[in-house]
Amino acid sequence: MKNKILLFLVSLMAALWLFACRKDPPQTPRPDRCPWPDITTEGLNTFGCKINGKEWVPCIDFYGSVAGLRPLDCTITESDGSNFLSISVTRIVKDSTYSTIISNGQMFFGFKPCKEGLFNVPEGFSHSSAKLFADWENYSYELIDSMANNYLQITRLDTATNIISGLFQMTLVDLQTGKKVEITDGRFDCKYYPQ
Repeated sequence: MKNKILLFLVSLMAALWLFACRKDPPQTPRPDRCPWPDITTEGLNTFGCKINGKEWVPCIDFYGSVAGLRPLDCTITESDGSNFLSISVTRIVKDSTYSTIISNGQMFFGFKPCKEGLFNVPEGFSHSSAKLFADWENYSYELIDSMANNYLQITRLDTATNIISGLFQMTLVDLQTGKKVEITDGRFDCKYYPQ
């Protein structure tokens, strides 16, 4: 009987030792739900910019989807004979591991006329607006700093396939406090809705 107990204990110790030495299988990294977009001109419905040097990408999690929100909306209105570009982007993600900015916000751009080329903002447009509402701060950045290097470059405007792509950079100012936010490395590649 003693031999059976001893054999059982030795077998148990060997099994525990083998289990402890077992290597865990390599973990595959989880794909980024809100990846940083490349600069493209194919109508891939992408948008990204850096806010004060940190990447910001529109993204809607499950809860935002249930509420009917969309991460990106792009329209061009032609009703008055000159194109008015409107881009609205939203980020609502409960798990903040998908971005170096740990909170959400909304951004709106509106420019007229919209055509291919490089334009200074706001001087190059009869109408220009940019707004950033960020819940990581209690600021609403709505004023374009005319002393900064602000530009919008439309790299593709294809009215046959409703694709608009471009690059942008601007500095916005909070109306109440005068605090500034720098938006750099901006890029978008959208299928737009004509109106």
